[in-house]
Amino acid sequence: MSERDDLIQTLARHRGFLLQTAEGLTQEQARTASTVSALTVASLLKHVADTEEQWMAFAVHGAEAFGDSTVYDADVDWSAVDAEAAGNDGNWSDSEWEDTRFVLSDEETLDVLRGRVAEVAATTERILRETDLDLTHALPEAPWFEAGAAWSARRVALHVLAEISQHAGHADIIREAIDGQRTMG
Repeated sequence: MSERDDLIQTLARHRGFLLQTAEGLTQEQARTASTVSALTVASLLKHVADTEEQWMAFAVHGAEAFGDSTVYDADVDWSAVDAEAAGNDGNWSDSEWEDTRFVLSDEETLDVLRGRVAEVAATTERILRETDLDLTHALPEAPWFEAGAAWSARRVALHVLAEISQHAGHADIIREAIDGQRTMG
């Protein structure tokens, strides 16, 4: 098996864990914040699809793939953002650019979100099959990236894998608090 196949299969496996947490949930349950977090199973599906799509576009096109994202806007005054975060005990989710990342529209049903995850997964697989895994781009300026750092397409795929895995765990905790079902363990 090739490195590409390993990456694609591992991403699919962890996406499967995330999707499994939504199996058997009603629309209402999928939108239930069952812990002290505002996260829901449905909002995590949305976030993972959006994040994977954006990072895989970065793997191909570089920082321009982030487009109008205020998170990576060149005009962001990071010292002011840092001060705001520090004033809120470092809770980045209170920043204005974080507010919409997990917000669902009425049209974003479980079926729509599952379809979006599958659509993004297919694009990721195509990118990983066609793109030179050593293709490297400079990361945008942000306080959570090392200054001057660059990531290869391979490194981006590993980052996406970590994102999916982390959020699959979040979703599993949320699901267990809803009805006792567990995906992982």
